[in-house]
Amino acid sequence: MNPPRPDPPGSRASLTAIVIAQDSAAHIARCVISLAFAEDVLVVDGGSADATVELAEMHGARVVPNPWPGFAAQRRFALAQASREWVLVCDSDEEVTPGLAREIMSTIAGANRPGANAPAGFRVRRRNQFLGGWMDVGPWSRDWQLRLMRRGAVRVTDTSVHEGYAVDGPVGALSSPLNHYAHPTVSESVQRLNRYTSLEAADRATRRRVGALDALVLPAGVFFNYYVLKGCWRAGVRGFLLASTTAMYKSILYVKIRLLQQRDARRGGKETRARA
Repeated sequence: MNPPRPDPPGSRASLTAIVIAQDSAAHIARCVISLAFAEDVLVVDGGSADATVELAEMHGARVVPNPWPGFAAQRRFALAQASREWVLVCDSDEEVTPGLAREIMSTIAGANRPGANAPAGFRVRRRNQFLGGWMDVGPWSRDWQLRLMRRGAVRVTDTSVHEGYAVDGPVGALSSPLNHYAHPTVSESVQRLNRYTSLEAADRATRRRVGALDALVLPAGVFFNYYVLKGCWRAGVRGFLLASTTAMYKSILYVKIRLLQQRDARRGGKETRARA
């Protein structure tokens, strides 16, 4: 484990850049290198079996291991390890662009001036790739994420997947993009879909009862919304595949929720009969 970086006066932004990683050797170096403007680059590793830790340390990150406890819990753990007043959250498959790095540095410098009334957090515009191309049309082109925050004002929202952050105080926005190299192949996209639907289904199984037709009817509306109304058709084949994958996500999610609800109902019936 590397110690925190020393603080060369004025040469880096006074913040901890946080990266949650696990088996991220394919892209961790690009991510960490893009964060070199931060005084403290922290990688929290959930137990990688590949070269994630070695590559992160090679490029100057401070690596703290923590066996994977779930997305929200890991993000809380990482926040507790932050050593600076400001934190920047970056996923291992993301890259801070040079323009965004400069904007973050000037924003923090201005916020730390005496008498400054700066927001408690800032959203950034995430520029997303899908199957190797930028999705600059459709809903993915309007992806704003709360990523730069005062450490004392931030908290993690508690869900198993699609977890996020909230701050106590006003929120501003930065103009430069954060690059997100998501879903590089169809295979990886399907693997992520399977993993995330299982986590989300467990969260939602105790909510609204899922009907037998929900997995057929509702995803069709999702496809129409993404492909036609939100403009994915403008991205050609990739837009069609993005709309299809999003609809498939919803269909598989509803199937998994329904199976969990049926399982719980059977267990409840057995317990009732056992008490009778």
